[in-house]
Amino acid sequence: MYKNYIFDLYGTLVDIRTDEEKEELWVQMAGIYGQAGAVYMPDALQQAYLDECRRAEETMRREKGLEYPEIEIGQVFSELFRRKGIQAERETAEGLAYRFRKLSREYMRLYEGAERLLKRLKEDGKNVYLLSNAQRLFTVPEIEETGIGKYFDDIFISSDCGIKKPEKKYMEMLIEKHGLEKKECLMIGNEEESDIAVADRCGVDSLLVKDGDYSAIL
Repeated sequence: MYKNYIFDLYGTLVDIRTDEEKEELWVQMAGIYGQAGAVYMPDALQQAYLDECRRAEETMRREKGLEYPEIEIGQVFSELFRRKGIQAERETAEGLAYRFRKLSREYMRLYEGAERLLKRLKEDGKNVYLLSNAQRLFTVPEIEETGIGKYFDDIFISSDCGIKKPEKKYMEMLIEKHGLEKKECLMIGNEEESDIAVADRCGVDSLLVKDGDYSAIL
């Protein structure tokens, strides 16, 4: 019935847990910033990070008129240097973002059956796409780590586009780029408020999955 399968990533194909509140994360991040000359106390660094994320999102919402803007996290880590009068190289900020993700991540694994499903869809001649609310600096290494990147015909990451689900334009960017017929598309995700909602806004069929239960597809 469907030619095009559009997947969410986290909570749909990948089971992941992160904790950005744990004290040890901010102790280590403050140490890394301090070594580069940007001295923060751990709790002050955490608050500055949260403040900058909110500020960046509010600025995008106001200037671009988007209901669901998506910031680029590398810019946040760069701004934390600038607050201390330091102009860090882009590569430095990106490296810090990756380190932050590794330190905050408690576990990550593919749901059982996830790779089997992707492989079967490709073997059946289907088009498989990823439409993820995520940060490229976090997600690209994690896609590589799980080994599922080879199954996607294209990968859309919200931080690249400046918008996120359920913003209608986000899904439409994928549909328009590949000339897809909406009636031939199925969105698969685990969140009603983003995955299912964006499909509804675009007139695309959707399937809600929980805990990697792909029985309705396999």
